[in-house]
Amino acid sequence: MKIAIRSTLRGLVWLAALLGASALAAPSEDLEWIADKRGCKVANPFPRAGESITWSGECKNGFAHGEGVLQWYLNGKEDDRYEGNLELGWAEGRGVLYRGDGGKYDGEWKDSLQQGNGRYEAPDGSWYEGQWKMGKPHGQGQYRRPDGKVFIGEWIDGVYEGDIEPGQEETYDPNRT
Repeated sequence: MKIAIRSTLRGLVWLAALLGASALAAPSEDLEWIADKRGCKVANPFPRAGESITWSGECKNGFAHGEGVLQWYLNGKEDDRYEGNLELGWAEGRGVLYRGDGGKYDGEWKDSLQQGNGRYEAPDGSWYEGQWKMGKPHGQGQYRRPDGKVFIGEWIDGVYEGDIEPGQEETYDPNRT
């Protein structure tokens, strides 16, 4: 039996939201750019009405670049915040995304998507820690549901590929010895 973590980790949709992008979809030809008051641009593939940003780091050739804090605002109110590295407007390397809803991703980025190793903690207490590819859990990792049940193993495109007997996921207790 395979377990998709999409329903519990709906916050993954905003993991790449540092740019307003869906973490479950690669940036597309609909890519837009958003700029702070200095004119420093950041990629924004899925813009929302009422968005604005501030960027505390360097502006290189008109793009946010280097280490800094990217603060998103929605209708003038603080929303998501990214602390880390941007390369010409894209999240690259190590960074932490604090979501406006309380979720947090701490890990590696490539093209503003989670890529490499990282940990996402959802507001409901669930978390995933492990390998990521193009914004989805992919490779070795662990997922803890809000009820405390843990799944350890291989993930492919956000789906757990472990061998679990039907019903076993309902009885597994990570605290049992």
